[in-house]
Amino acid sequence: MGTIKNITEDFIVSLAPNSTAVTNAKKISRTNAFRNLKKTDDDTLIYGECKGSGSKPYYTSADFMGDTPVFRCSCPSRQFPCKHSLAIMFDYIAGKDFETSEVPEDIAQKREKIEKKAEKAKSNDPSKPKKVNKSAVTKKLKKQREGLDLAESFVNDILSRGVASINNASISQYQSLAKQLGDYYLPEPQAIMLEIISLAKNISQKPTDRDMNIFTRLCVKLSVSVRKCRDYIDKKLESGEVLPEDSILYEAMGNVWKLEQLKEIGLYKQNSEIIQLSFTVINDPAHERDTDLGYWIDLTDGEICKTENKRPYRAKGYIKEEDSFFGVYQIPELYRYPGGMNRRVRWNNADVRNPQKSDYEKIVSFAENSLADAVKKAKNELKNTLSSPTVAMLIRYDRIEFAEDGHAVLKIGGETIELKNNDEYSSVTDVLKLLDCEKYNLDNCAVFGELFYPLTDRKIYLCPLAIVTPDGIIRLC
Repeated sequence: MGTIKNITEDFIVSLAPNSTAVTNAKKISRTNAFRNLKKTDDDTLIYGECKGSGSKPYYTSADFMGDTPVFRCSCPSRQFPCKHSLAIMFDYIAGKDFETSEVPEDIAQKREKIEKKAEKAKSNDPSKPKKVNKSAVTKKLKKQREGLDLAESFVNDILSRGVASINNASISQYQSLAKQLGDYYLPEPQAIMLEIISLAKNISQKPTDRDMNIFTRLCVKLSVSVRKCRDYIDKKLESGEVLPEDSILYEAMGNVWKLEQLKEIGLYKQNSEIIQLSFTVINDPAHERDTDLGYWIDLTDGEICKTENKRPYRAKGYIKEEDSFFGVYQIPELYRYPGGMNRRVRWNNADVRNPQKSDYEKIVSFAENSLADAVKKAKNELKNTLSSPTVAMLIRYDRIEFAEDGHAVLKIGGETIELKNNDEYSSVTDVLKLLDCEKYNLDNCAVFGELFYPLTDRKIYLCPLAIVTPDGIIRLC
């Protein structure tokens, strides 16, 4: 059972669907739009009436009776929690007068339904594996196998023709082929195909070396993906073991993991504490979506992981937008997706606490002490064509210096690496230049960033995203 006494501003902000909802909620609270504010004697429920745009008020509540808070509001908003639900919590932490009262009858009935549903779930034997329709899974795998053949024929054709020969007629044919791939449960290969087609259309008349590097890289990625996914499917069909396993190929084909599947194959950790190192929003036209990307470090073992909240353009108003988070999440079960370094993670519920100086000291202690070792680890990860083109790492350094031409260099003893913006972070080095390293005592700290190879050369660079000191985290984005 939760309690309203655990409500903090960080907690409210972490629940908000976007920053605008927080701003609007604070405005509602500041203008005292709520009346008849009440709370229960056991501190599990707050509720009240909020003045809206119509003649009737909105009835809003925040219920902490169960393990996960439940927010209810009679407003027509499709955002969850709505601004009114956030506002009533802001009213509570502002110390406004909440009269002690009984649980309203309608909420009592809803609580009863939730309890019955929970009891039913507990009555099921958790040790008994869920029945899986292997026949349906096998049928889907065979269908995906057929689609991979289509993707392979596309790569072979566009490479044999060459970019210079691409015209409107061939573009139309390729787009039709990519559309067909959607019928074979292969959204990820389909997205790569669409990216190749879009690029080929734009560069066919006058391709630059950089354009051709990107084009070649995408074709190689699709070709390798097709080959590895085909082998993956063939082995599964041959062995009869068609259920998901710890492999990035499951997602490379466009499948979606369920948290219970990750737990079944052991991809989870218990009692983790994670703190966010950086956050940004990445626009992804190929997949027609925005992705909220957060990098985190696990304070229990130093693992650097990431969260990816993918918001398709067509569903922007219905999916919660993530934001920067400055507290510490205490997570009973942290689910980890297949992969190498920087695994994607998710969780169902968590408590929040404020970070302490000891947390920042611990983060610095987890940093790589050798630049050569860090680069070696990154190179091994970047060799995998299906992996991310960047590797996020935490590296201890002696100092950061700026050359006469303006570029920044990270120094660790006799080792150096140039700091450089990448495609997703175009201004972080400019922000770094604005920092007064002496004023903020930024020598002998740790830098968090992405190691990457730019398309223009094969030299490895570090894109800095944050500076971690024993006293805090300075974010550059």
